[in-house]
Amino acid sequence: MKSTFITIQYDGFPVVFAKRLTDLAASFHSEDIRIIWESKNIISDAKSILGIMALEVAKGTVLKLTVEGPQEEEAERSLAALFIIQDF
Repeated sequence: MKSTFITIQYDGFPVVFAKRLTDLAASFHSEDIRIIWESKNIISDAKSILGIMALEVAKGTVLKLTVEGPQEEEAERSLAALFIIQDF
């Protein structure tokens, strides 16, 4: 399992970003991909747009991205990069 901590740079997840995130996560068919908000004990499936939008994160929130499966290295790297780019 691969894990990465991500600090959110904006308030909430814009719908366009959430769609890109879930589409990218879904492209890794066999991966178990979770977004975890440890301080609130919330786990969301990164392939679910409703789950992502329901997180209601604020700027500065630290989330944990976990990926488990045969392509976990590539999936973790691709998804973490999406948070860094923030081009929406």
